[in-house]
Formats: sequence, C-alpha cells, structure tokens
Amino acid sequence: MSLIIALAAAAATHSVSIVHQGQPIAATYTARADIRTRTVGAKVPNRMDMQRCRWSATIIVDRTLDHGPALARTIPTDQHFSGSEAGACTTGRNPAVQALAQHREKIEAHLVAVAQADRATLLAELDSVRNLASN
Repeated sequence: MSLIIALAAAAATHSVSIVHQGQPIAATYTARADIRTRTVGAKVPNRMDMQRCRWSATIIVDRTLDHGPALARTIPTDQHFSGSEAGACTTGRNPAVQALAQHREKIEAHLVAVAQADRATLLAELDSVRNLASN
C-alpha cells in the first residue's frame, strides 16, 4: 500500500536552479503524502453496514540538491486533505490515493510556493556551509 501512495504523491516534483557564489545549483522539491486511515462505525449482523473509512493526508515536501545529499531536508508544510468513503478501510482499497489524484493541481501549486519560500533558507544554508569549509 505504501508503494502506491508513494507513486501517487511522488509524481509531483519541481526543480529550481539558483546561482550561489557564481556556481549554478539545482534543487529538486518532491511532494509525498503521509496518509492515515481509520475505520469508524459498527458492522453488526442482520443490519446495514455502518462503517466508513475516514482518511487524512498531509503533504510533505522533500528537498534534494544535485550536488549530493549534503543539504537534503524535509520541509514542514501545512497542506492537508481529508475525506471519507463508505465501507471499512482495507489494505487493498485506499480512497485517499484517488482523492489526491484529483487535487494534483493544488499539490503542484503548493510545491511551487514551498520552493519559492525556501529560496532564502537554501541560500543561507549554502552560505553557512561555504563559511565552514573556508575555515
């Protein structure tokens, strides 16, 4: 199940190229979803099934640089999606994956906004690494 989730959310990537101290540096931002499901309601014999699968997904953004894993990090975001569907949550059925596919444009726009907001932080991290290396 986690492979399906990873493939559905990891399709959203955004690459940025910045120039630091005259050197071009490429950063790739990748969105992934942390999905949690919970079955609520009761299933009793001789009655209609009252179970529902409630899900929530938090979008997490991972930043990597083309120079290697040195300044790779996870950027905390507040992008959340949630919903519910009739029936119990099972490993073979994950309604969150389909719902996230419907919100792909929102996820991609959020990814671009996170990349723009992270620019100053990335430059500061590059400056601190350069200062440490020159000492």
